[in-house]
Amino acid sequence: MGGGLALGVGLVGQRLPPDLPAAFHCLCAHPRASVRAMAQDADITDAPARPGRKWLTFGNAIRAVVLLGVGGTAWAWVTREDIAYDIIAGELNNRGIEAEYKVEQISAYRQVLTDIVIGDPDRPDVTIERVEIITQPRLGLPGVQEVRLVRPRVFGRIADGQLSLGSLDKLLYTGGDEPFALPDLALSIDDGRALIESDYGRLGAKLRGSGNLADGFTGELAVVAPTLALADCSAQEASLFGAVSIEGGKPHFAGPLRFDSLACGETVKLANGGVELDLLAASDLATVSGRAGIATGAGQAPGASTAALKGNSSFSWREGLLTADYRLEARDLATSEGRFAKFEADGLVRARDNFARFEGEGTIEGTGLQPGVRPGRLLADAQRSAEGTLLAPLIEQANGALASELRGARLLADFSFRQTAERLSLVVPQAELRGRSGDIVLGLSRAQFALEGEGLPRFDGNFLTGGAGLPRISGRMEQAPGEPLSLRLSMADYVAGDARLAIPALRMTQGRDGAISFAGRVFASGAVPGGSVRGAEVPLDGTYSSDGTIALWRGCQTFKVEALEVGNLAFGRERIELCPQGQQPLLRYGAQGLRFAASTAPLDFRARMGGAPLHLATGALAVSWPGTLSTSAALVELGEGEDVVRLTLGQLDARLEQDFIGGTFAEAAPYLPAVPLDISQGSGTWRYTDGVLSLSDVAFRLEDRAAPDRFEPLTAQSAELSLEDGVICARALLREPDSKVAVTRVALAHDLATGAGHADLAVDGITFDSKFQPQNLSRLALGVVANVSGTVTGTGRIDWNADGVTSSGRFASDSLDLAAAFGPVKHARGEIVFTDLLGMTTAPNQTIKVGTINPGIEIYDGELRYQLTNGERLDIGGGQWPLLGGTLTLRPLTMNIGQTESRTYTVVIDGLEASRFIERLELNNLAATGTFDGVIPIVFDEDGNGFLEGGVLTSRAPGGNLAYVGQLTYEDLSFMGNLAFQTLRDLRFDDAEILLDGPLAGELVTRVRFEGIGQGEAAQKNIISRTIARLPLELRLNIRAPFYKLISSTRSLYDPSSLRDPRGLGLIGESGEVLREEIDQEAVDERDAEAERAAEEEINRQRGDEPAIQPSESEDAL
Repeated sequence: MGGGLALGVGLVGQRLPPDLPAAFHCLCAHPRASVRAMAQDADITDAPARPGRKWLTFGNAIRAVVLLGVGGTAWAWVTREDIAYDIIAGELNNRGIEAEYKVEQISAYRQVLTDIVIGDPDRPDVTIERVEIITQPRLGLPGVQEVRLVRPRVFGRIADGQLSLGSLDKLLYTGGDEPFALPDLALSIDDGRALIESDYGRLGAKLRGSGNLADGFTGELAVVAPTLALADCSAQEASLFGAVSIEGGKPHFAGPLRFDSLACGETVKLANGGVELDLLAASDLATVSGRAGIATGAGQAPGASTAALKGNSSFSWREGLLTADYRLEARDLATSEGRFAKFEADGLVRARDNFARFEGEGTIEGTGLQPGVRPGRLLADAQRSAEGTLLAPLIEQANGALASELRGARLLADFSFRQTAERLSLVVPQAELRGRSGDIVLGLSRAQFALEGEGLPRFDGNFLTGGAGLPRISGRMEQAPGEPLSLRLSMADYVAGDARLAIPALRMTQGRDGAISFAGRVFASGAVPGGSVRGAEVPLDGTYSSDGTIALWRGCQTFKVEALEVGNLAFGRERIELCPQGQQPLLRYGAQGLRFAASTAPLDFRARMGGAPLHLATGALAVSWPGTLSTSAALVELGEGEDVVRLTLGQLDARLEQDFIGGTFAEAAPYLPAVPLDISQGSGTWRYTDGVLSLSDVAFRLEDRAAPDRFEPLTAQSAELSLEDGVICARALLREPDSKVAVTRVALAHDLATGAGHADLAVDGITFDSKFQPQNLSRLALGVVANVSGTVTGTGRIDWNADGVTSSGRFASDSLDLAAAFGPVKHARGEIVFTDLLGMTTAPNQTIKVGTINPGIEIYDGELRYQLTNGERLDIGGGQWPLLGGTLTLRPLTMNIGQTESRTYTVVIDGLEASRFIERLELNNLAATGTFDGVIPIVFDEDGNGFLEGGVLTSRAPGGNLAYVGQLTYEDLSFMGNLAFQTLRDLRFDDAEILLDGPLAGELVTRVRFEGIGQGEAAQKNIISRTIARLPLELRLNIRAPFYKLISSTRSLYDPSSLRDPRGLGLIGESGEVLREEIDQEAVDERDAEAERAAEEEINRQRGDEPAIQPSESEDAL
């Protein structure tokens, strides 16, 4: 009896090897070892839940039952039935185990207990319907030969990783040090079941079998778990079913572990999993070995998914050492980058010291790659972003070539890894992704990844890219201990059409703070926004810090191009050197935004624009963003020779900030050869906001380029200009600079895309007075008009496009008074229409109506026709005025304005009535009749001197009459004198002719000839007169006198309303040289008074003491 009890106690008191749970945990936790299990027929009767219950294994339950059975058998053998209850109860009480049972039979060979309840009867830990213990006497004592358990039920819990079977814990956890061994005992279990409540879910198990536990036990085990959860992973409908056997003390299990689904969070999922297990343990359970065949349905992990997974593994576990080989195959392994039709991995793993050290090596192979949409989409997005640049065709070609090469590509890689508590390393001796053409698209060699403690990861290795139509890049990344990570790469010339890109060398290093520095050079050709570049050489020199800040070019950098075209601008071989300001890099981009600061030496570029030569030059330039821009002596020249278009800027300054870009400019001077106008002294302020360039407070000087100037310089203040959406708009008010008189308002618009534009001119009203004269606007008015009084208004328009420039204008005045070379003009009015305003060309037959004109005799209500051509030639089509009963006509003539030439004004007089002529001259003592016609040429030589040449006035038939009707106040003449005066005081003539010759500013010779002379009715008749009347008489008079004095000698010395002689006004000298441009009125008044006194003295001197005509007393003497 004591030996049986000791056997039972020794069996249940043994401890499991401490490393066995870890080994099983490793195998079950491996993602490829998680499979579906199904327990067939696991009919479990739930027991009331009790807090703190732990999980019960069937081996431990058997030990408890054997303890009861053996103890009971020993006592029964000695004392039989009378003392059985007392002995068993005492033993259980000694161990503190609460139990109830019934003794059905006690005999030497068979003991039967029924209705066994261990633990609280209301919440039992173990119940057994029936226990049979077959004994065989040995050495006089009973020995247990077989134990039969009928419908045992075990209830337990697993909490905080610890198994508890309630009351049986006192039998299971005895603290013994003996090695584990299965007892040499036959055991039969009929319908054994267990229910374990755990933190991971409820487990139900069913076991049936029989045989010797040391050798020969066979049975079936089924375990089910509706839901198992560990951390954020859970399995649904998990089950384990298989055959259990023990041979030579070594337990063996063979059967499937299955589950419907396995999920870890929302990222890892596996469906319909199964692991076919074949496990063999050593007799002491210290070693476990076996094989596993894996098969699952669809699965997914972060960034990847598979349609199915299968594989197999052989493994062994002994004393904390796991060794396993594996071969896995995934079907339709898909990521966002592509899908492999088949992906295989095989290799070997080893774990030591309970997984404190984990290592392995293997090979992976993927075949039948179908590229995903993500790489193509990323490249397509990059291509769209780079549209219009040389990168677009390169990316497009790479995208197409990559899609072609990756279709059906093959991945092959060897690897090894090692992990300890302090270090993780992964070595890839060789890895390559071969495209459909057989070329390596991406390759790695001698690659190693290492991570130690909390430090930064390290990576060493070589890489290369290639394939048909793909860029060929090779490089190496390495990091020596204690040194920064460095990367060296180069890219061969990559060409797509006209685009090409090459990186001869690029070196990048990463410090311990994560900052990356890089240095290299890029060569590029192809499209750039708005044009193209060829042979561009761009240095790369900068850093990328751990906070995301990029800094480029800390020293002076030279940028080169072989050719550059932007729009219609084409540069040849050029270079520019940019230097940073101070210790800052040229460019910095980070949390504070973009920063740029650079300076250059004076720039001088030669290019072509639209086939025409272009010259760009500036002084030293300094620019910073945000900050300022400053340059001087800027020059832009387009064209060559006389056709060059030029813009010069004396100074350009700007303030550049995020919300403001603007500044000032000075000494701007654009030059357009096609436009005969020059702008100079341009200055103002400018601003660039929301895509609009605005100029304000602009001042400039506008001059005529023609020689001589057609107009005097004009200036503008507070002009405005804007450039928006490729359209320039400008407004300015042009003034005469000295008087500040507003001349014209200009509104301009120009489309840069089409080269078309227009300018509207508006003359609101230019008023001429004593302070402002036409010569203030144009020197050409000198010698043509003077003393202008009145207002001129009008409009003009200038249009230009690719075909050329056109302009027009219309100007008018209601009343103008002026002095011209042929006399003063009053109340001139009319409209002048320009067909070419810039060219100063008018339409033919322009007319001006003239109120009065006074070439010596005031003429009223005339009309003048003319045409101006190119501002150089004035064609006078003629003019006509009513004149004293007849007409005065100015014949057509041509004047070349601004040129030294002789000009002839031919005046035709038709039907001049002598009586009205005498009346107009207010010669009250004279009376005349007769009608005169004639032609008077007025010639002005190159020096501006005026002459009458061959002027002729002839009387019409039948002649006329000339009589003195005033009273004589003279003393009588001699008899003959009185006779002659009385006889000739009233003359009748048949024919009269007046010839005019001589300078207007000098002595004019007037020759008067009368024929067919006879006495008029008022003449005194006598015998002498009657005798003379029978004779043919001809009277000829020669008169020499200055022209201006001759015309008005009977009224006054000078007529203040007539046009003054420029010599008498002090404007020109006797030889025609210009003395001054404006009249000095005080000097003129003094000169006039002196001339009047001199003339009066001359008259008195010629008269002497006696009058030239004798007094009337002489008539009596006759």
